[in-house]
Amino acid sequence: MQIINDIISFIKTLSLVDIVFFFAVVALMLLIITLIHFVLENKYNEEVEDKEESILKSEPAPKLEISKIEKKDDDENILKEANDLLEIAAALEQAEPSSSLNHYEEEQEEKAIISYEELLERTNEWAINYSEEENIAEDLTIKKVDLNNLVNKEISLKPEIKVSVISYEKEEAFLAALKELQHLLN
Repeated sequence: MQIINDIISFIKTLSLVDIVFFFAVVALMLLIITLIHFVLENKYNEEVEDKEESILKSEPAPKLEISKIEKKDDDENILKEANDLLEIAAALEQAEPSSSLNHYEEEQEEKAIISYEELLERTNEWAINYSEEENIAEDLTIKKVDLNNLVNKEISLKPEIKVSVISYEKEEAFLAALKELQHLLN
């Protein structure tokens, strides 16, 4: 009885602002708890759905007992769908491809590179013609494209780069000279 009297006296000492603040805190705590509950429930439902999908993909569906009438209707529907699919497949096989290409598409089809070998064959097939060259700076050159003859079919071969390899004796002599230089520097 003493505890109830103490609680009542404590409540009487609180002001209106304290009571409103207390109930606001309690309401906020309830909202946070329900939010956490919804988040956890949603996560659990997603995990269950994922497990159900994996089970459905991995295991065959259990056979259900179907009455004879339902089974007959299902067999008729399956046969009808299979016949429809066969008719569609036959119609697709007999149909001629109707692809009319315009001039640009035909040109692109002719120039299309299909394989790596064709790419290697066509690397030097096309070149742009220039009518004038102008040097603005030592390392900057401006070339004017000849608009009358844009594409030159002549293949311009680049000169082969020859790599000269020094002999083994020369390498040994060079290495010995480097070692001697290193010895003198130290």
